[in-house]
Parts: sequence; structure tokens; C-alpha cells
Amino acid sequence: MTTEKGSVALARPEVRRRSQVLGTQVISQANGARLGVVSEVWADLEARQVLVLGVLERALAGSPRLLELQQVTALGQDAILVPSDEVFEDLNLEGLSRVVGSEVVTEEGIRLGKVKDFEFNSVSGLISGLILSSLGLTFLPGFILSTYLLPADEIVSVGGDRLIVADGAETRLTQLAKGILETLGLGKPPWLAAGASAPALPRSTAEAEAEERYEEAYAEEYAAEETEETEEEDVYAEAEPEPPPPRPASSPVSEQPAWEQEYPQEETSPPPPEPAPPPSRDSDPWEENAGEPA
Repeated sequence: MTTEKGSVALARPEVRRRSQVLGTQVISQANGARLGVVSEVWADLEARQVLVLGVLERALAGSPRLLELQQVTALGQDAILVPSDEVFEDLNLEGLSRVVGSEVVTEEGIRLGKVKDFEFNSVSGLISGLILSSLGLTFLPGFILSTYLLPADEIVSVGGDRLIVADGAETRLTQLAKGILETLGLGKPPWLAAGASAPALPRSTAEAEAEERYEEAYAEEYAAEETEETEEEDVYAEAEPEPPPPRPASSPVSEQPAWEQEYPQEETSPPPPEPAPPPSRDSDPWEENAGEPA
């Protein structure tokens, strides 16, 4: 890479992470002077490219000076070389983003987490991948919260502090570190956590067609069973006997106790006649028979 100062990059292109660049010393190639340390990285998310580095003369002191990435002649692991101390400019950061902390959501509305870090080319600045975690906190190491790598090609649109990625991107994540919470079963990825809808896994065309045929066959069988049940109900309705006609009002039936209706009373014969009293001893039998012919 040739800069405006005519210098040539001394290091081959490498994929670097934002976290690896922060805190790196910036050294003037002209006189070897230490110009400060990198405190921030700004990128254009629409172009998916790192453009500006913020440099502090002393760590945690003052406001950072701005350095365009194209002014860097070498971005190594231990130091960043620039042509001279005149590379800093008053740049407009409108439209640029720190990227970290941005929420990542699919087009279906499934939350994938927040950006904790990102990878970019040390020469061109092109962002190649986003490193996600559930909270996106940069100071939490990977052994506490799991981290995942999302290719930058999945980005569909950018709005404020939110990145919209393609549907199904959760199935194309690469896990970089498994956190202790997930190991103990106390934490899950955001797209599998409670309240999040489970992502639909891709299915083959043959499986979809087979499922559609099964649903059609089931619907036909259900309709046939319903028709048979309706016909059976109609047959039972026709076989029911008609109720007896009501009794005429002109012939009232005397009310009879229920016990007499259930158990009719048997007819009893009249009692036998009582025998005649015996004749008295004081009466004369000849007198009693006097009026009778001999």
C-alpha cells in the first residue's frame, strides 16, 4: 500500500481484531518518536470498513487525535508505524461507528446478541467478521460468556446501533469460546433463551412436499369420517319410534295411587253366612212346630 507520503507498507495484510489494536503504540517512522497509543477504532458499517483510529498521547488522558488508517505504513502486533507526527487530522466522524455494543437482529426479529469485537484487514480495513456475545461487554473474557463469529457478509442493513442480518444467520455462526455459564447449564445463546422464538431449521424440498401430501391425505380422511358419522346419526334419527298419541280429554281417567297401579288389588270372595243360633232349652219344641203341617 502506497500512502500520500510515498511510504510503502512494511507488513503483509493480516486479519486483526479491534481488541488487539487497542493499546498498541503509534511510532513515527521519521524520527522514532512515540506518538501515543490507540484508544478507539471507527468504521463505516455501510461500507464494512475501518477508516479512522483514535490515538491518545497518554493513556486515559485528554482527547484522542484522529488518524486515518490509510496513513498507517505498518500495523504490527507490537506497534503501528506512521510516516511522521504530521499524520493527525481534524476529521469528521459523522456516519462512523465504534461498532461494539451494536445489537444484532435477524430479518425475522430473532436476537443474536451484541457486538463484542470485530475482525478487519490490517491494510484495507475491510471488516470480515463480527464477534458476538449475549451482552456485548468488551471487558468480560470469553470463558465467562460464550462468543460467536458472524461473517460480515450476513449484514443486510444498518440502523443506528442495530445491525440487521440475513434470516437463518444463527445457523451459520461459529462458536469461538464456550462460557462457564453455558457449561454449567445456567446460560443459553440469545436465540435459544426463554422468550425467544426457536429458529426454523432449513428443510429439503422433498421433506416439505412429503409433509404437504400427508396434510392433504389427513384432511381427506377426516372429511370422510365426518360424513360417515353424519349418515349414521341420520339413520338413528329415522329408526326412533313415534311417540304415542295423547289421550282424549273427554274420557278422564280416575286417578289411582301409584301402588295400586303397580300392584292391582285381587278380588275377594264375600264372607260365609253366620250359622243360626241353637234353640233355647226353655222353649217347647212342640210349640215351635205347632203351626207346621204334619
